[in-house]
Amino acid sequence: MSVVIDIFIWLLFESFIAFIFYSTGCLILKLFTLGRFKIEFKDFTSFKASKSNTLSLIYLLGMSFYVLLIVLLVYINN
Repeated sequence: MSVVIDIFIWLLFESFIAFIFYSTGCLILKLFTLGRFKIEFKDFTSFKASKSNTLSLIYLLGMSFYVLLIVLLVYINN
């Protein structure tokens, strides 16, 4: 039973983190293109329902933003 609970918690955590990366990627694209990039900011249910290449690229952009932020903080603290 513990394994089932662990998997359920991990899936919830993964979904939350993926949505955070996606929303960050959308906001970065909106800022850098000055609003010319037309993508609908989706809610969590439509985010999980749609799986496309654009979604993957936006997700990757959001994730790389946080990785670069962590690298910058490590560099500043050294």
